[in-house]
Amino acid sequence: MNDVTQLDSHVAYCGLDCSGCEVYQATTFDDDDLRQKYADKVLEQFKVKVEPATVNCFGCKDERPKTGYCAMCEVRKCTTDKGLENCAFCEYYGCEKLQKVHKAMISVGKAVDGVASAHLNLEAIRQENGLA
Repeated sequence: MNDVTQLDSHVAYCGLDCSGCEVYQATTFDDDDLRQKYADKVLEQFKVKVEPATVNCFGCKDERPKTGYCAMCEVRKCTTDKGLENCAFCEYYGCEKLQKVHKAMISVGKAVDGVASAHLNLEAIRQENGLA
């Protein structure tokens, strides 16, 4: 597998950086070992069988099909319906949908010191754009 640091940042609507996602990495690098590793992890953690061949995602903002939760994400639908770059630019920033997604991220380890990394990314975007 290629080094993950070679991937450019790809911030999703919710603030998650897709470049750190194992499904995005498996797709980008066309790595069947990563697909299998992800399928094994989902089976172990959630008792859900996933066919490794279906483990593909080109990032949140790409129109092609998603894998896992991203396939049904309410935040993604909401943000695209509003035509926003991401939730940082929403007048309802911090809404219940976003908080629910960030809480789920924390529970699966996508957090820094108990705060969803996606939340930190959105806060940085808000700061950079004078929205905070």
